[in-house]
Amino acid sequence: MIDFFKSKEKKLQEARLKLEQELSSNGMEFLIESMASEDIYSPLLEKQRREVISGTDDVSWYAYRRAEKLESDADKAELLALLETYADSPIRSHVYFALAHLAKNREDNELFSFLMEKLQSEKDKESKLLILMGVKEMKKDAVLNIKPIQLLTKSRSYKIKTQAILALQETHNPEVEPLLLELFRETKDSHTKKMICTPLKSVGTYESVPILEREYKITRDHGLRSSIEFTLNKIKERKSAANPS
Repeated sequence: MIDFFKSKEKKLQEARLKLEQELSSNGMEFLIESMASEDIYSPLLEKQRREVISGTDDVSWYAYRRAEKLESDADKAELLALLETYADSPIRSHVYFALAHLAKNREDNELFSFLMEKLQSEKDKESKLLILMGVKEMKKDAVLNIKPIQLLTKSRSYKIKTQAILALQETHNPEVEPLLLELFRETKDSHTKKMICTPLKSVGTYESVPILEREYKITRDHGLRSSIEFTLNKIKERKSAANPS
C-alpha cells in the first residue's frame, strides 16, 4: 500500500513538472488557453477530488502562476497580438491578467497606460478585475494616469471595488490618500476597512493617523485592529526614514 501511494505521488509530480514545462515552452497562446482551462492536470486526481478539492489540482492554477512571471519583450508582443485575436472572446480577460503582471514585472509605464485605457473602456467585469489584480503591486510613478482605478473604488461590484482599492498601493498621487480616507469613513464594513489599510501602508501620511487611531479604539474586530496597527507603524517608519534625526 505504501509503495502504491509513493508511486502515485511520483506520477503526480511528473505530471506537474510536465505541465510546467509545457506552459514555459509551448507558446503564449497555449498559456492563455490553459488559463481558461477547466481541466485537472492528472486523471489520478479524480478519485481523491470526490472528497477533497484543491485549486492546485487545476491546469489553470499553474498557468496563472506562469503568467505572473512574464516579463520579456517577446512575451509583451505576443500578448498584445493575442489581445486582438481574442478581442470578442471572454478569454481576453486572461490576456489582460498576463499583460498587467508583465507591466508590473517590467515597471512598464507605457503598458500600464495602455491597460488604464482598457480599464476605462472595457465592459467585461472579469477583464476589469484581472487588470486591477495584475497591477496592484506595481510601483506607479506620479506621472501616470490612475483615474480609471480611482473611479472604480466607487464601483457597485464589491470585487471590483476592493481590487481597485488594493490597486492604489504604491501610487504617488496626492488625490489617493484623501480618497482612501473618505472610503474608510464612509464604510461600516470591517473587511473593506482592512482592504483600505493595505494601500495606506504605502501612501498614507500623518493625515491618516487620527482617523486610523480613532477606528482602532472603537472597533471590536481584532483583524481590523491588527491591520490598523500595522498600517500606523508603516506610516511612522516611512516618516522616520524620510526625516532621519
